Amino acid sequence: MENDTYNEEHFTKIVEEFVSQKKFLSSLETKVDKLKKDLSTLVDKFGTPDENGHRWLNVGGHELKRERRVSKSFSTETATEWAKANGYWDDVKETIPAHDVLNEDKLLGIAWNDKSLTAAVQSFYVEKESWAFKA
Repeated sequence: MENDTYNEEHFTKIVEEFVSQKKFLSSLETKVDKLKKDLSTLVDKFGTPDENGHRWLNVGGHELKRERRVSKSFSTETATEWAKANGYWDDVKETIPAHDVLNEDKLLGIAWNDKSLTAAVQSFYVEKESWAFKA
């Protein structure tokens, strides 16, 4: 600011410019989001997958990427059903006041000691896939 005195006219211009630029920025963000969605569709349709499941498309010297992201979470419900059906429930449960719950670490310990259970225990981890667009 130019000086320490209050200048209504000057401050009004600053506020109006701020509001105008905020609207402009919002408009640009909306446009960029639409373009990103359109480009993502193109990469999904015409892109080439790599060994990690990402999809790539080179357009006009720009390399576009749809990045595959996978996270895993443990399905306690499925593991509990399996442990009860296969006679491991007493070995893997914990009692939390008035409730028996499965202890994932105990279940993993049993699978560590009996490798034949590895596939069953791995099936309790549910994968969630999501995608990110990179340009």
